[in-house]
Amino acid sequence: MKPPTHLLDRIQELLRRAQRILLITHIAPDGDAIGSTLGLRSLLLRQGKNVTCACEDAIPPYFRYLPGSETFVQTGDGSYDLVISLDCSDRQRMGNIYNPALHTLPLLNIDHHVTNTHFGQVNWVDPDSVATCQIVLTLAESLNWPLSRQTATCLLTGLVTDTRAFRTANVTLETMQAAVRLMEAGAPLTEITRQTLDRRSLDTIYLWGQAFERIQCEGGILWTEVTQDMRRRRSVREEASVGLSSFLAGVREAQVVVVFTERDDGTVDVSMRAAPGLDVAQVALRLGGGGHPQAAGCTLDGNLKEAKTRVLSELRRSLDL
Repeated sequence: MKPPTHLLDRIQELLRRAQRILLITHIAPDGDAIGSTLGLRSLLLRQGKNVTCACEDAIPPYFRYLPGSETFVQTGDGSYDLVISLDCSDRQRMGNIYNPALHTLPLLNIDHHVTNTHFGQVNWVDPDSVATCQIVLTLAESLNWPLSRQTATCLLTGLVTDTRAFRTANVTLETMQAAVRLMEAGAPLTEITRQTLDRRSLDTIYLWGQAFERIQCEGGILWTEVTQDMRRRRSVREEASVGLSSFLAGVREAQVVVVFTERDDGTVDVSMRAAPGLDVAQVALRLGGGGHPQAAGCTLDGNLKEAKTRVLSELRRSLDL
């Protein structure tokens, strides 16, 4: 959806004044986070801007086919005129990248999560967009910026991954039309789907197998866990559990799916999926996270046992399961 004229004018003014721009996306980046960041980078470079992409966590190997993925840095150090947050529902999702030295700079917040806290100086938050990549596409079209094949590939990646190949309940005719425009600009739909949704390393499959053995299901809630010890046995990184909750969402007996992942920094990542009609976004928000009604998450301090007790209790209380 095209932004109101006054919002577009404010965004144009921020971009006009800035020459050195820092793009930050969220910790544990997914396809929409990476695609929207790289897509906007590509667009801004063509406008003559100096652009840096940053993420606290490393880019997963299966997204390294994206043009520019090798340019990500894991620090916010440097001299900038403007910070743009992409696909972050709150300030904390930017992690330590958004350090105190950046707090005095203008902050443009571009996101599609319904739980977004509007933490920017300027906020373009559109929950009707299926992905932040769709908002970046709308920005490019609103400003009459041409789409290169590189830009289109990055942006279609976000649409594909956040909708599980256009299978989620929020996909509309407008979503499909946006995908067509990106394909017309050269984005390879088949290759994007293959790279992001169809391929898994053998070690990841072994890890998921261990997680399957730990599945519990009670009262419509299905949950499992990925521990640090499980990852160490297969020498896989934290992001190996990405996609597991979406896969388990297909279990017929489950109305809500939760995957608990122990992170290397001692926190627990919580990924939730819900059947249509249930809203796990509000649950995640109460736990300090955010997301969408059918796909949300949070990061909790404490050990795995404490995290499971807290999340499962909140789900049962909030959703009456």
